Amino acid sequence: MRRVLMLFALVSLAALAGCRAKPTGRCTSSKDCADQEGFGRVCVDGTCQECGQDADCKEGFLCEANKCAPVQCKQPADCGTGKDCQRGRCVTPAAPPPVTEAPKAECDDQHPCAGGRECQAGKCVESPAAAACFAGEAEGGGRRLQPVHFDFNGATLDAEDTATLQKDFQCMQQLKVKKVTIEGHCDERGTTEYNLHLGERRAESVRRYLSQLGADARQLKAISYGKERPADPGHDESAWKKNRRAELVVQ
Repeated sequence: MRRVLMLFALVSLAALAGCRAKPTGRCTSSKDCADQEGFGRVCVDGTCQECGQDADCKEGFLCEANKCAPVQCKQPADCGTGKDCQRGRCVTPAAPPPVTEAPKAECDDQHPCAGGRECQAGKCVESPAAAACFAGEAEGGGRRLQPVHFDFNGATLDAEDTATLQKDFQCMQQLKVKKVTIEGHCDERGTTEYNLHLGERRAESVRRYLSQLGADARQLKAISYGKERPADPGHDESAWKKNRRAELVVQ
């Protein structure tokens, strides 16, 4: 009995020694794939695959997703309408990117910028000179030069007003302003008719002084808004003082 058991053990060891390890498909080189049945013969990223490039396939086949697939075409005519032949496969070509028009220039030599702005690379930008001259945007459109203010019921320019208008005139020359509208304004006190007349006198005072400085009369237009466009909606002396004014608007 002992001899039988020993014989059985020897036969079992011999059988185990002759068994091969079960293939896993893992590899470090294509040599590792040669003896692994059921897997490809080319090592691609540590795995046995059928192919890794077109050269791994026989003639008339291309490598797609690590499998050898038949060539579908050699030229676009081999594909249907709307298809293109790329690397032996019929594919739908990608749509071309949409054609976008270049943005239209805001200004050029024939179309200069308005309001004292400068043309830079086709865009109107604020120049340092304009930034120093303008006091802001006008209510009815355009840009305002520095305003002047008047006493109650007055339309006479004082020394401070004339100094302001001299600077405004220099800005008009520097910025090559072609047209200025002089708006006369009043505070809320008094009738509409009276304030329209007073606003007109104030605008005319400014127009005459600018003409004396050398401004072309054809550049200047005097109008009156009376009390209809207050700069300050308040109802006290502080607001009234701001509203008794003449605005110089560059169109």
